[in-house]
Amino acid sequence: MGNFLRSFIRFCGIALMVLGPAMILTCIVSVISGEISEGLVFLRMGIVIGLIGYFSRRFCKSRKTRLSIGDGFAIVLLLWIVLSIVGALPYIICDVTDDPVSAFFESCSGFTTTGATVLTHINRLSHGILFWRSMTCWIGGITILLLGITLMPALGLNAQRLNTPEIHGPVLEQVTPRMMDSLRTIILIYTSLTLAETILLTASGMTLFNGLIHSMSTISTGGFSRYDDGMAHFEGISIPLITTVFMILSGLNYHIYLRKTKDRFRILLHDSELRLYAVLLGSATLLICLFLIVQNDAAFGESIVSALFQSASFLSTTGFYSCDYSGWPQFPLMMMLLLMICGSCTASVGGGLKVMRVGILLKLVRHGISTRLHANFFETVKMNGKGLQTEVVSGVATMPFLFLTSLFVGAFLLTAGGTSISTAFNATIACLCNCGHAFGELGPMSTFASFGPLSKSLLCLIMIGGRMELYAIVILLTPKYWSQGH
Repeated sequence: MGNFLRSFIRFCGIALMVLGPAMILTCIVSVISGEISEGLVFLRMGIVIGLIGYFSRRFCKSRKTRLSIGDGFAIVLLLWIVLSIVGALPYIICDVTDDPVSAFFESCSGFTTTGATVLTHINRLSHGILFWRSMTCWIGGITILLLGITLMPALGLNAQRLNTPEIHGPVLEQVTPRMMDSLRTIILIYTSLTLAETILLTASGMTLFNGLIHSMSTISTGGFSRYDDGMAHFEGISIPLITTVFMILSGLNYHIYLRKTKDRFRILLHDSELRLYAVLLGSATLLICLFLIVQNDAAFGESIVSALFQSASFLSTTGFYSCDYSGWPQFPLMMMLLLMICGSCTASVGGGLKVMRVGILLKLVRHGISTRLHANFFETVKMNGKGLQTEVVSGVATMPFLFLTSLFVGAFLLTAGGTSISTAFNATIACLCNCGHAFGELGPMSTFASFGPLSKSLLCLIMIGGRMELYAIVILLTPKYWSQGH
C-alpha cells in the first residue's frame, strides 16, 4: 500500500474515532431531551463509525514516511470531504432532509465553520439534530487549529514552511517544547472558552441547552443558531454583548493564548496584527453606529450594541446576526462586507483573507508609493519590527488575486445554473470567507435552500477552499503535482 493511501486511511480513522464519540454524546443529549428513538439512531451510528475508525487506524499503523506538500494538502482535502459525508448521515437517517446534497451542504458548512444553511424552521428540529449541527462547527473549529500543529507534521511536512503567509499566515514560532503539549493546551483553551461562554449565557437567561449550542457555534465561529431569526430571538443586551466578547476572542491568534502571561501582555501592546484587528473593529463600530443614528434615527444604545455585534460577527466571520440588518443604509453594509473579506487574525478559527495579510498589503502599498516618490528609497517591509523575506511578501501580494479569481469564477459558474449575478456574488463571497451570510437574498434569516444540487456542490467546494486557504487548492490543481505519479 502506497504512503499516500496509508496516510489517508490512517487519518480518516482518527477522524472517525472523533466523530463516533461525538455521535454518542449527541445520543445522550437526545435521551435527556426525551427523544429516545433518535438517540438510539445516534448511538448505533456512533458505535459503527467509531469501530470503523479504530480498525482503519489499526490497519494502517504509523510509519515514518515523508509526503510532498501536494500529498499533504490532498489528504486534508479528502479528509474534509469524508468528514462532511459522515456528518451528513444524521440529517438523512433522522429525516431532516431527503436530499443527500442538502445534507452534505449542511454538514460541510458546519465542519468548515461557515454557518450557511439550507434548513428552514430550525426551531422545530429535534434537540439531537440541533446539538449535532453545533457539534460539527465545534469539531471543525478545533480541527482547523490543530491541522498545522499536529496533522501536517505527522504527514512528514515541514510545519514552519506550511505556516507562512502563503498558506496559513505569518511564520509561527514554536511556542511549546513538544507538539503534544501544544495540542493539549489548545484543546484546553478551546474547551475553556466554550464552557465560560456557556456559563455566562445561561446566567443571562438562556437555557443550558441553548447556551451550550450557541457557545459551540461562537467559539468555532460557525454561526449556527437554534432559531431562524438568530440571536435576534433573545431580548435584552446581555446575551448579544456576551456573544460579542467571545466572537472577538475567537478571532484572535491562538498563539497569544499559548504564551506565558508576561509575554501575552507584551504581545497585546505591541503586536501589529492585534492592533490592526482592534482598529478595524473599533472604526467599523463607530462608523456603523453613526450612520444608524443619522440615517435610521436609531437610539444610541441600540445602535452601538448592534454595530459592535455585527462588526465582531463579520470580522471574525462567525455570521451571527442580532437584527435584520438588510434595512440598514448601504454604507454600513459595505463596511460589513469589507470586514468579512478582511477576516480574523491568523492562527484563529475564523476565515477571510486574515488581518495579518491585510496589514502586510497596506505596508506594501505604502512601500511602493515611497519607492516612486524617492528614487533612492529602500526599506524592508516589516511586521512586529521584523523584516519579511521577499518570497513571503510576494506570496501575500498574490493572495488578493487568488481571492478575486476564486470569487469571479465561483460566481460565474453559479450564474450558469440560473442564479442572479448579485446572488451569485453574495453566495460565493459568504462561502469563500466562511461567514455563511451576506446581503440581498442571502442576508439575515435567509437560507441556501433555493440553490440546485450542482450549485450547492460548488458552494461546498468553495467553503473547503476558503477553509484550507486558496494556495492549497492551487497546488492541487497544478499539472506539476499530477505529473508526479498521481
